[in-house]
Amino acid sequence: MLSGYICGGSMPFFAWQDKYDIKISSLDEQHRGIAGMINNLYDSLERGVYTDENVGSVLIPIVECLKYHFQTEEKMMMESNYEEYHYHKSTHDRLTDEVMLSVIKIKKNEQVNAREILVVIRDWLLNHIEEEDRKLTAVLNQSPQAK
Repeated sequence: MLSGYICGGSMPFFAWQDKYDIKISSLDEQHRGIAGMINNLYDSLERGVYTDENVGSVLIPIVECLKYHFQTEEKMMMESNYEEYHYHKSTHDRLTDEVMLSVIKIKKNEQVNAREILVVIRDWLLNHIEEEDRKLTAVLNQSPQAK
């Protein structure tokens, strides 16, 4: 298998596409950075650098990056008086809690599947961009500080 690619093909685990951009450069850059971190960890798992047993310490920076991204979005939502702020924030909190629960399980030597955690984060992020961030885009794009 080619390192970082699924089934020896040419497609990375988290193949970012321009269609995922929400046209708010700061958030788009953060989304791309998270995708890159996920790809790097997936690649490291495939090469055996990390295993399900020791991946917890590497998940922490991804969680921290997610938290920073969520705080950025939440600040923008508050500044624009976004009506769905509380719901949107609750989706952020649920993902953060879910990933942190996996980190805690790893620290307790409980069985986890690191690849499944990455699938959860990847799929959640793509769905979140399409469902929640798209709703937010129209409001934030009207605000000069969002650019």
